[in-house]
Amino acid sequence: MRLPEHLDLLLTDEPVLDVYSYGPWRVPDGLFDEIATRIDGLAADPRAVELTTDEHKLLTLPASLVTAEIFGMLAFLPGGGAIKAGSWSQLPERLLHRHLVNPGPLSTRMTRWDAPGGRWRPPVDWLIEAPDRELAIELARDCLSVLEGIEPLEERRKALLRLYDDPPACDVNLPKMELREHWHTHAGDDIVTAVPELLGPVGYLEWVCAGLLASYERLSEAAPRDESIEVHLIQLLLQGSMEEVPAELAVALGEDRYRELQQRFPVERRGFKAGAWQERTRAWLVRALVAGAADACRGWLDMAMRFIAVVQGLPGDPWFPKSEWIPVGQFQTDLRRLYAPRRRVVNPLTETLRSLPAEADGAAAGAAGGRPEMATSLVGQPEVSAALDELTRGSEPVRLLLCGPDGTGKRDAAQELGKALALGRDPHWITENLFAGQRLSDAVARLHADARDCAGERLLIIEGLDGIVTDPGNGEALAAELHRLLAVHPDLNLVALCDAGGEDRIRDINPVLPQRFRIARTRPFTAAGHAELFRRALEARGARGTRPAVEAAGALLAATPPVQTLRNARLAPHLADLTVAAARARTAPGEELVVRKQDIPDTLDTAQAPGNPLAELRDLTGLDTVKHEIALLVAGTHAARLRSENGLQITPPTRHMVFTGNPGTGKTMVARLLGRIYKRLGVLSSGHLVEASRAHLVGEYIGQTAPRTRRLVERAIGGVLFIDEAYTLTQSPLKGDYGHEAIAELVKLMEDHRDDLVVIVAGYQQEMAEFLSANPGLDSRFPKQIHFPDYTDDELITVFGQLAAADGFELAPGTADVLRTMLRRAPRGPSFGNGRLMRNMLDVAVANQADRVASAAVSFRKDGPAGKGAAGKDGEPVRTPSRKELVTLTADDLPPLLDHPEEFFGLYL
Repeated sequence: MRLPEHLDLLLTDEPVLDVYSYGPWRVPDGLFDEIATRIDGLAADPRAVELTTDEHKLLTLPASLVTAEIFGMLAFLPGGGAIKAGSWSQLPERLLHRHLVNPGPLSTRMTRWDAPGGRWRPPVDWLIEAPDRELAIELARDCLSVLEGIEPLEERRKALLRLYDDPPACDVNLPKMELREHWHTHAGDDIVTAVPELLGPVGYLEWVCAGLLASYERLSEAAPRDESIEVHLIQLLLQGSMEEVPAELAVALGEDRYRELQQRFPVERRGFKAGAWQERTRAWLVRALVAGAADACRGWLDMAMRFIAVVQGLPGDPWFPKSEWIPVGQFQTDLRRLYAPRRRVVNPLTETLRSLPAEADGAAAGAAGGRPEMATSLVGQPEVSAALDELTRGSEPVRLLLCGPDGTGKRDAAQELGKALALGRDPHWITENLFAGQRLSDAVARLHADARDCAGERLLIIEGLDGIVTDPGNGEALAAELHRLLAVHPDLNLVALCDAGGEDRIRDINPVLPQRFRIARTRPFTAAGHAELFRRALEARGARGTRPAVEAAGALLAATPPVQTLRNARLAPHLADLTVAAARARTAPGEELVVRKQDIPDTLDTAQAPGNPLAELRDLTGLDTVKHEIALLVAGTHAARLRSENGLQITPPTRHMVFTGNPGTGKTMVARLLGRIYKRLGVLSSGHLVEASRAHLVGEYIGQTAPRTRRLVERAIGGVLFIDEAYTLTQSPLKGDYGHEAIAELVKLMEDHRDDLVVIVAGYQQEMAEFLSANPGLDSRFPKQIHFPDYTDDELITVFGQLAAADGFELAPGTADVLRTMLRRAPRGPSFGNGRLMRNMLDVAVANQADRVASAAVSFRKDGPAGKGAAGKDGEPVRTPSRKELVTLTADDLPPLLDHPEEFFGLYL
């Protein structure tokens, strides 16, 4: 039994304004103070300061006409007779507190409510007393403007502003009622849809009756009631102290229903008791609430209150309803009574009368507290296994915090615990991504809903709790809220998963929260643990391994560095796939698949980068200065190793660096090679490359950027994180951009993982200089800057030839000369593509060559053979191009020489 998620705010202690026709809304911190300041500023405006009245009964006299006008607007904007509830629903008292003659105490009870009649109407009410009517209308519009920001009232406020911006063509000095009539008649359908009171009392009554009948029909489906809609309407009229059926209902409900109401009204009036009707209606609403019709209940309450307010006020505006007319307060109390978090205690009878199964070993059954002993399948995690056994043997609710590296069995442990508890419902998983970027009120409401739904019935598993509580936006508040929920729901079974050291990060935010958990830590697997994981992986693939093979696999996996998410327990299936494939290749069909020691490779290259990276760097075209700088880095690493081997003290250098240069100069390629070089030198554990840009780092809303940056860095640990066009992190024109937050998080993580991570930022030279100056810590974190110069024409021609050769093509004589002519005419600006341009030009040349070869074959078939050919279908001669023709690129295949070379680069870059 759950409340709809959008109503969960009503179960919190947040500042909430709940206009029933809109829904609960958390009041942003400081908003009401800001609006109150705007009101004071308008009242002090030179245009309005002299406009006062001595007639207002609730404002300090002499009262500003502007303040009196706003007082009426605040009653009108929720709707005529509409229900306005919540802990911060006293709008006049909170926004006009300094102007009230007798301000009462401000209530913060969530069950507080009122339903103002709302007699204000455009264009003016109290401002009618101003001598200058045009000024009065102008000030009335300003009154609406200063109330901006109260979300439940915004649709109606904006609709009224549109009416002020397009007023009717009439004399502004008409009497107030006539002036209102002109304005209301002039309002368009879009305005009247948002503000139906402008239809007049009868039109508004018709609108209310339509909503009342619809909500009553829905409620009757959820909680059937033995009465007709006509009896229901009559009892509403009687509850509102009506002495007769208003004639206006003939228009709102139709003449037939109106006559039936008139006939039955005297019968129902006899013996009607308002108190008894209240109790019956309250019980009806509770039944519907439990049946899942909370929104229909609120809709009926709102329409019923408006209905009585309208009929009470006829023939004029809606009357101010009385609290005893409709059981609004009782409904709100019932909602919290049924759904709000509540404490639970264990009835001793549940344990005393519970019959334990007969056990041969009675002592063991008693020690287990009625729960069966847990048989865990975890590998190499004795601390976690002991914690699971302890928790399943006890009778207390489970509160377990599992901390450890990724891939060490935390999720498996949580799933096994969920099965062992046998709570009747599958565990409920939530992750930190569900809370990222949410408003605090929404995040808290979700946490409350999940805890309430799981309490006593299912295991709640929170994955990434350390990430949730360390979120710079809502983390601290969510940590406090979770601590509170653990006390409110003593029967809540909760398992939280964290990365290694997660308990310390949580303790830094909320020192008390980790004390509520039994903490168990997972560890990286030993060789024996890896061997067992490998044996199980082989078994899952229908194979088995010899003991020497399994032991060799365990030693290999223990020595294999992780790459991104391929780490710890995930390495064993990866190796099993390789070895089973090798065993299957030498095993006859039908024979048992046996993995032997010779199937286990000497090394497991999870980065999948064979070859000598130093040789590949040396063979690159051009880049002489870059090669020299990399050679110095390699020499420095060798020298540091020699000093260490001779017992000398060394300080590991900061290896993060900056690559500057135009596009296509090889920055990404060199970064990839550098990672592999550092792996061979033992500086990095895996040497893989993770490419990133601004989109990978910067989030779209508050609280998303830091976790996104952190996850990206975690993927790159052991290798190189290459951030292209890094200067875009500081160049956004948008106010409140999160690029600087990404930089701050990146700087911290670079220092935390400096022993096994190299960060390379790349971009244009001038822009990167500005980027390094954007954050005080950036320049010192990137002590090495390497510039990648543009390729010369000869180097680009060499690159073109190498790319062609790699694709299986060769250049015909004269092709390089034509290419050199094209490059000589090409403008060398910042957008010049260098090697990227050569790749694109080669693609064009290959396409042209394909068209040329195919066209020649078609022409031969059409015009007859010019030489030897083969007989094709139906004896038609077909000329087959020679191999040399198929692999040769000629000067004619290159893109054409254009009169304006920049056009070519615009097309092919």
